[in-house]
Amino acid sequence: MRKAIRAFSILTGIAALLCALLVWDVYGFFPFPSICGHLSARSDIARGHYVLLGYGLPFRGADEYTRILRQRYRVEFRYVAFCTVSRSQRDYADAYDKISRAAVNEKFGKDVFKESYEESQKWAFQTPELKTSVPPIKK
Repeated sequence: MRKAIRAFSILTGIAALLCALLVWDVYGFFPFPSICGHLSARSDIARGHYVLLGYGLPFRGADEYTRILRQRYRVEFRYVAFCTVSRSQRDYADAYDKISRAAVNEKFGKDVFKESYEESQKWAFQTPELKTSVPPIKK
């Protein structure tokens, strides 16, 4: 009888844990993509490989931004998703970028990403032959 009660309590505990994980995932508190993003970023940084992950539609001047990061700072820019971004993809990319951005900025002693973005925007809005991007809204 004691074995049956013990087996029942173990199975009940496992079922409760699975239900908790399911609820956790449904309501957005699932930490595994974030944990994986942190670990992947730390692994890449330890090997000297700097990557920035992006999602959503590319912004105007994204090609120039990517080129600046790659040529000046040896930082690779990758899109993980475009228009439709799942919660796990967003959590992974955000966690990865948090670690990666801090490491790159620490290495170069300045905000590399802000500087590169501002320069890419200057280029993007001064280049009339850029036809793939949406023009700025005029007020």
